[in-house]
Amino acid sequence: MATVNPKLFKKYDIRGTAMGKDAPLTPEVARLIGQAFGTYLRNVEERRTVVVGRDNRHSSSALMDAAMHGLTQAGCFVVDIALTSTPIVYWNAVKRNNAGGMMVTGSHLAPDQNGFKLSVGARNIYGDGIQEILHLIQTESFLRDTGEIDCIESVEDYYSDIVPKLRVKTHPLKIVVDAGNGTGGIFAPKLLRTLGHNVIELFCEPDWNYPNHQPDPQVPANMRALGDKVREVGADLGIAFDGDADRMGAVDEQGSMIAADRLLALLARDMLARHPGATVVGDVLSSQVLFDEVTKAGGTPIMWASGHSLVKAKMVETGALLGGEMSGHIFLGEDYYGFDDAYVAAGRLLQVLATAKQPLSALNASIPTLYSTPEYRPHCPDDAKAKVIDGVRAVLEGKGEIVAVGGIRVQFEHGWGILRASNTEPVLSLRFEATTEVDALRVPRSVRRGAASLPGSRSDSVAAHYFRVRERHESHAAAHDSLTTSHHLR
Repeated sequence: MATVNPKLFKKYDIRGTAMGKDAPLTPEVARLIGQAFGTYLRNVEERRTVVVGRDNRHSSSALMDAAMHGLTQAGCFVVDIALTSTPIVYWNAVKRNNAGGMMVTGSHLAPDQNGFKLSVGARNIYGDGIQEILHLIQTESFLRDTGEIDCIESVEDYYSDIVPKLRVKTHPLKIVVDAGNGTGGIFAPKLLRTLGHNVIELFCEPDWNYPNHQPDPQVPANMRALGDKVREVGADLGIAFDGDADRMGAVDEQGSMIAADRLLALLARDMLARHPGATVVGDVLSSQVLFDEVTKAGGTPIMWASGHSLVKAKMVETGALLGGEMSGHIFLGEDYYGFDDAYVAAGRLLQVLATAKQPLSALNASIPTLYSTPEYRPHCPDDAKAKVIDGVRAVLEGKGEIVAVGGIRVQFEHGWGILRASNTEPVLSLRFEATTEVDALRVPRSVRRGAASLPGSRSDSVAAHYFRVRERHESHAAAHDSLTTSHHLR
């Protein structure tokens, strides 16, 4: 039986440490993953063509080469698009009759981490599909055949498709682009300049050490340099990308960060003006303001579980034209293919701003604001998550309306709170929102009491302690960091 660490096989992807002594994600493991994915594609999906790309991490090239070798051993025809971004892999897979897709990327994680995002066309392989690939490896149930590799490194066809959809018919904008030294720096500046905008580059040189900040645009600390640069050069806005450019973030002309669900609300208003009644899917971590704004704009909001694969699947099921998550994944179904493409999402945001008669800060201010905490992420071992969540739900039963989608979201009289398990890390994820700061801090007290009442496992005590600490300090946090303002006032 082939030996692989089953902990690499997460809910939405395959991921783990790829550098250093005893790293579980090795080129040999990558070869096995490639052969298993190729077998899965041929047996389950009836596909034989696979588009493969990689990010700029130090380990990505060797992992990609090994995975492509495994794919050919399963008899697949591999389209090697080399150094690229995740949405470009999706795009190429869609254009090749919904071929398989494999992106070697660690996304926003530390430099020693890496992994595989697997797809068929615009649809991600996740959950049972990931576990089936693990099973194929463990049982060595591989197809054994002969395939081939064709190298296509040009992205001009991708540009030719999206540029006409994103052209600005009014004045161009002055934009600072922060790629966080990920792959976004290779493609975003060229795209935005082709659209006619004035682009100032920040951390756009690919560097697998990520020396300036981790490429995660939903962490306020990672957006500080972008906000400073926008103010320095007098730009209209700043746009940031994560490491593989399937997520984005933005700051306004004042350098203030705008949360992803508020960006989604702006895009929803714009889309619904053309498609009245259309459906918009938002994840359960999103502000209630998003769902209210979609309704006010004449749309149909759907709250769904967090996870990019889950939101995309719900969009297909409901025919939604737009979807998004608090993490910065934005899914575009209007005149596009429904997957999370941060380049196209950025282009759509620029179209909204360029046609508006006011700056981005004013557009953001036109969305109602509630007091909202940042996302809390207390440590919790994977095998304890369900117990903690079930216990909190039992304690809160009858104290508010509970929506059990991807965890528990509890609606209280003046606000709501959500407790869910992260699908990618050993942490819980919590957010709280209310009409006032006092009410927003009252919500976590209710959830804390639920956690504290559980049996005294380490995960329970950590969660309860975390809530207590946050309660003491939350009311003072907003004054200390202007970039987090839009996380607190939403």
